[in-house]
Amino acid sequence: MCWFSADRRITTRKAIEGEELVIHDFPGNHNRWLVSAQNRQKAVCLADGCKLRLNSIPEEMQRRLRVGSEAIAEFREVYQPAPTSLFERILPRPFFYDVLVFADGNRIEIPRLPLGMKVDVLSAAVVGPVMKENKGEESEPVYAGR
Repeated sequence: MCWFSADRRITTRKAIEGEELVIHDFPGNHNRWLVSAQNRQKAVCLADGCKLRLNSIPEEMQRRLRVGSEAIAEFREVYQPAPTSLFERILPRPFFYDVLVFADGNRIEIPRLPLGMKVDVLSAAVVGPVMKENKGEESEPVYAGR
């Protein structure tokens, strides 16, 4: 997410596991992002794979995303290829989106979340064991980051 703040000259800091964030509009930038509930002047950077809990999800959004009033999602930076046709180059669009991906694959862009929505940081980027096969020996976990 830090490209967002660097591009728009907004100060940032990294997300802290266990903290509460809120959706906030940055004046003059017409862009919505996550900030600390205590300091709304700095955008909070999320690592790709960070787990978040959305709280008090509006009913209409619950129906659209097929979730309850609270839901767990994973932050993802989704990249799309650079435009190749003249038409794609004329119509400006971002090359990547910051989205929250839910367990069933539904996703929503963070700027589409309602102002003031509370979001809890559950974990930093996920690092999980990947099993490495050894011929004739037991498998051992090898930890791989993203």
